[in-house]
Amino acid sequence: MDSLGNEWQLTGSDGSYRAANSHDILFGRMQRAEAEVSRLERQLKSKERQVTGLQMALAHSAARRYAAEDRLERELESWPAMVSPVGTFTASADRSWCDGGHDPSGGVIIHLPYVTAVLSALFDAMYVFWKDYNAESPPKSSTVARAIDERLGFRAQSNGEASRSGQAYASAIRPDSIKEADNRHHVRHRV
Repeated sequence: MDSLGNEWQLTGSDGSYRAANSHDILFGRMQRAEAEVSRLERQLKSKERQVTGLQMALAHSAARRYAAEDRLERELESWPAMVSPVGTFTASADRSWCDGGHDPSGGVIIHLPYVTAVLSALFDAMYVFWKDYNAESPPKSSTVARAIDERLGFRAQSNGEASRSGQAYASAIRPDSIKEADNRHHVRHRV
């Protein structure tokens, strides 16, 4: 190709060159353009794969962050239930809870032959959530259930709610007066 953009072709055995006709020039340019388009298409597909990979990594990272944030919020909500009140509870069977009367601090004293992890968690949750509750705004059952789940190592349901066991335990320790007031639970009346 010369400085004016004309292409030259080798003509025969004598080694002389002649200007290529316009058809040959256009055909050569078309082939180069097609090759360039193919190269650019390959690069574009490669970049699209990279972008897709980055989008997936970003989505995965965001999902992990939200899951960690949710877990930390649940831990924070249940933290008070994990702290045993000083001087009010012991998990050893050789030390009784009480003498069958009333505790001067307003609780009920119970003698038990032994204490299980579930009983320990329930007594702690009762103490933390129900000791000084406000009847106008009692603790949410879901908060109590999550605290019990955390204390006992139960896993939340796939929809994010507390485990069914945690919900059942939270319902079991909910005061009867609250159950009667909200009509959500079937109360068995004492005979």
